[in-house]
Amino acid sequence: MSLNIFCKPRLLINDIEVAFCHSASFSKSMNSLEQFSATINEPEFENYNLFNQKIEFYLNYGSEDAVPLFRGYIKSFKANKDNISITAVDGRTFISGKDSLPVVIDKKNNYDGKTVVQFLIDIITNQLNLNKKVLTTDYINEMDKPVYMNNVRSEQAPYDIISNMVGAKRDDDNILNIFEYFFDIIHGEEYSGLVVKKTKELSSSSDFNFTYNDGIIDLNYTERAPPSFALAKSKDGTTVRGEYGNAPKGQVGITISGTYDSRAEAKEAAIAEILLKSLDDKEITLQVSKGHYMDLGHIIRIDVPDSNVNGQYRISSKRISYSENNVSCTLNLNKKPIKIRDYLPF
Repeated sequence: MSLNIFCKPRLLINDIEVAFCHSASFSKSMNSLEQFSATINEPEFENYNLFNQKIEFYLNYGSEDAVPLFRGYIKSFKANKDNISITAVDGRTFISGKDSLPVVIDKKNNYDGKTVVQFLIDIITNQLNLNKKVLTTDYINEMDKPVYMNNVRSEQAPYDIISNMVGAKRDDDNILNIFEYFFDIIHGEEYSGLVVKKTKELSSSSDFNFTYNDGIIDLNYTERAPPSFALAKSKDGTTVRGEYGNAPKGQVGITISGTYDSRAEAKEAAIAEILLKSLDDKEITLQVSKGHYMDLGHIIRIDVPDSNVNGQYRISSKRISYSENNVSCTLNLNKKPIKIRDYLPF
């Protein structure tokens, strides 16, 4: 069937629709900024400074979208006689990275007693949005295991300070079922806003099912040995080794960052991290023909003859590419959230 029936993308720059978008690419991964690139042919923008201009992309896959798949700001562009190439990231760009204004947290001015979410709301409301509204705080939520800003002293971009703090937080009430937290962004009709999410239990109902007859275009995976021991430090400087299981795939170790009040707490943290990564023995790349709007952390079920792959997984990153005669969607999956890293940089 014609692509025109299923996908009619729209690209807007400063609310002006681009008539000729030759190709576009969108990607997102846990605790990384969303990235977008496009190649356009639009005479109106040829002599226009596009840096930091708002850009919105509506995929319109199957029907008209009420909200954009991506909303962000152009960070670089290159024009030649035939077209303009654009690269953009989401609104977090103004509170993260070396180009954003750092916040000074010192002994006199600090956020002791405040949570990272309260800190983020203050930064967005009283600094970022002073002259023009960039991000909304309508979607931000407090964590069920709050992370506090106590004793945080820094001169960094605000999002860089707290993204690692949230990414390192664990819900380990049940030592056999560890969950992680991560930032995501929601694109509303007018504005985009941050939200803190916690990974779902893998045994919960899947959001989508995929088979070779329904949804799977291509599937491949990389398998690796999970860690069998972990090293963590207590405040007295002692390095504690935590072990779990009998290492059927060989001895593989990891080191846990941070320090713990006692050796017992350090050992518990080490064992919790081993358990968290125990299911992380493969990373799957899945090219699909459905589920283009699924989000990070969603649970999908793969039902294929290969028992080594068959099962439920979390979406850890997603990439959508569009050209004039094709649209493709690729998901990266594993059984725990992917670590903080950029996925498929432009």
